Amino acid sequence: MADTNAEKFGRRLVGLGVSRGVGRGRVVFLRQGNRPLIRSVVPESGVQDEILRFRTAVEAAKLQLRDLSKSPANNEEHPVSDIFGVHLLILESSLIEKTESAIREKRINAEWALRDLVAEYSDRQASLADEHFRDKYLDIEDVANRLTRAMRGGTSSVDLEPHSVVVARELRPSAVIELAKHHPAGVITETGGWTSHMSIIAREFHLPMVTGIKNAEKLLSSGDLVVVDGNAGEVLLDQDPTKGKAVGRILARGNSAGENESPPHLFTTDGVEVIIRANAEDPLVYDRAKELGARGIGLFRSESLVGENGILPSEDEQFDAYIAVAKAVGGDAVAIRTFDISAVHLSGNIDDCEANPALGLRAIRAGLTDPEMLRTQLRAILRASTAGKVDIILPMISNVEEIIQARILIGTVREELLDQGVRAGDPRVGIMVEVPSAVIAAAQMVRHADFICLGTNDLVQYLLAVDRDNDAVANWYQTLHPAVLLSIKSVIDSAMDGGIPTTVCGEMAGSPFYVPVLVGLGAREISIHNNSIKSVANLITGISSADANALVKTLSNCETARETEARLREYYLANWKDLFPPGIINSRHR
Repeated sequence: MADTNAEKFGRRLVGLGVSRGVGRGRVVFLRQGNRPLIRSVVPESGVQDEILRFRTAVEAAKLQLRDLSKSPANNEEHPVSDIFGVHLLILESSLIEKTESAIREKRINAEWALRDLVAEYSDRQASLADEHFRDKYLDIEDVANRLTRAMRGGTSSVDLEPHSVVVARELRPSAVIELAKHHPAGVITETGGWTSHMSIIAREFHLPMVTGIKNAEKLLSSGDLVVVDGNAGEVLLDQDPTKGKAVGRILARGNSAGENESPPHLFTTDGVEVIIRANAEDPLVYDRAKELGARGIGLFRSESLVGENGILPSEDEQFDAYIAVAKAVGGDAVAIRTFDISAVHLSGNIDDCEANPALGLRAIRAGLTDPEMLRTQLRAILRASTAGKVDIILPMISNVEEIIQARILIGTVREELLDQGVRAGDPRVGIMVEVPSAVIAAAQMVRHADFICLGTNDLVQYLLAVDRDNDAVANWYQTLHPAVLLSIKSVIDSAMDGGIPTTVCGEMAGSPFYVPVLVGLGAREISIHNNSIKSVANLITGISSADANALVKTLSNCETARETEARLREYYLANWKDLFPPGIINSRHR
């Protein structure tokens, strides 16, 4: 029961933790009310049409449920397909037959006939003594709401800002899956037990959830900053900002408690989550990355599979490599970048090297020019994506047309596999943003991509026209050049406005010196090598995102990279000196 007599500052609401983990975010109330139902009389001549309308809704609901049963939360212990299998059984039960009988006998509209029967079923189910069965009334209401929406031509989508804390009286199982797509920081409900389908699905998505918080709408206000502690079954309000550093570390420890199968979530001291992913092409490398705190593989460089003399791996060789890492990451994703290679890679003959290979036929250009090479790779990726969460990254995207062509090819290859009776997944498709045209047109790019991978190494190279491997121009390769920082900010903002995530990789993401800048620019996902994970994770949990934002704003009047570096060094020494590995702050950074 909530401690309603406590002062709002630091208040603690006590409920029941039904999904482990700790999350912090702003309160958003989710009200799932439907438009009022109206009882209407159906003329005898229209009864059969009304029954047909109802049957059409039933078939539409079945299709939706079969799609939901393919959720990535599905596993052997608590398969989501079983939960929605129950919903499908409801659609095959006497409820449907009785609804049709009510329409026919009472000559009333389908929505009202269904409403009366569901009220009867739900009252009977909710009155059962056994909590395990009593909570299942939500399944009946979920199916009924789905049918009603289908008859009205509506959908069940949920719109939510990422990292919000959702507060609702109760949640239908399908609503939890919809919410999970938006990565909420936590969920608070008034009703629901450990065995409810709502709670089971929350656990599979690793959503911290606390139930049993009565009168939540009176105790909380929209926009309140709260911590949802699913381990202790508590909701903490308005944490003291002076204790922010402790809160950040508690959040990280709280998410690791009892979750040996997943690394801890990392939070800044003011509760902003920053996800570390690994750059890895080997399951053993990822196993170590996971121990260090990485969650999934943010960049799998598939060109690592290309043999000597440009010998491309076969479809089955690629499939074996991709499925191995897909299984290794488990519930987290692996993002496989299609071959980022050029003509010289394929032939192994230096004489085939173009005059300017960095600007030549390589990456996505090579793939679209040689569609059979790309098609073979896509077949392997699509086959492997049935074993886990697998994403596709298209490298060196410079215009929207390349994304459209690649996505058409992906769809064609997938249909071919399915027609051949070969299982194929439906992975997300992201793009590498690393050339100036992609930065400038980022707002258009995000409309055609599911996520962005921001490659800082090539971005600096192309933006400043500096070969990063040419020592003669090393002084012109400036990671902290104002144009670079403005470009990163522009891409992250465009992705955020478009509702898709951005993963930052490259030298910047793996260096503690640059990480506060990336956080201040809005980066919330980074992909780095194993040897950087520990120091970067330590830095993230020791800084405040608000301070990082303020620091980045002070850089806006710096006109040179050298001036920016000096300002960062001064701030780090004054405020975060103990968070950096020895020698990092005073070293020269380019």
